[in-house]
Amino acid sequence: MKDTVWDNIYKDYLAGGKAWASINDALHPEFLKFMNEASFPVKNALDIGCGTGKYLKFLQETGFTVSGIDSSPSAIQMSKELLTSDANIQVADMYEYQISVKTYDFIISHCTLHHGIKKDVVKLLDQIYSALLPDGSIFISLPSNEAQNHWIMMSEHETLEDGTCIPLSGPEKGLAHSFYSRNELNHLFASYRNLKISLDAKDSRWIITALKR
Repeated sequence: MKDTVWDNIYKDYLAGGKAWASINDALHPEFLKFMNEASFPVKNALDIGCGTGKYLKFLQETGFTVSGIDSSPSAIQMSKELLTSDANIQVADMYEYQISVKTYDFIISHCTLHHGIKKDVVKLLDQIYSALLPDGSIFISLPSNEAQNHWIMMSEHETLEDGTCIPLSGPEKGLAHSFYSRNELNHLFASYRNLKISLDAKDSRWIITALKR
């Protein structure tokens, strides 16, 4: 389902349609701030849900070896056109993709990980932790519980389980979305150090940065 939903969104965008969700957004200011303050001795990065490739482009231009996955073939084609040929970009379902362990010193996932039920998100977060090198960094965003009330797509929805809903209309119709409280995030990211969680009130989204212990 999510493969078809988001590939259709990107196809529509490429045909001149609306830049849905974060497609056309600039790099998030918290990402730029984090990059300015963090250090990366290896400079090997993975973007889960790389979309158009704009975050990987920034990283590549600052000396990173970059890899990215996305469920949309259209998005992956856009990324490949933006990045140099040595980027490792693949079409993949993030919940099925096996991330190499102890490989990356930076993993980013912006506006992506919540597209599923919570048990699948937890498994993926465990994979992310295992994939990081010691002292590796994350930049991850997840929607807050308030987003259920603020996001237009959720004006009509079905609840699958506590904190997980499916919109009944709009471009993401039928695609599960999971929402989180700050207490949930404190638990989910308890294995990290230097954990910082801030709320982007503009789109009711948590911004999470941390280092692997």
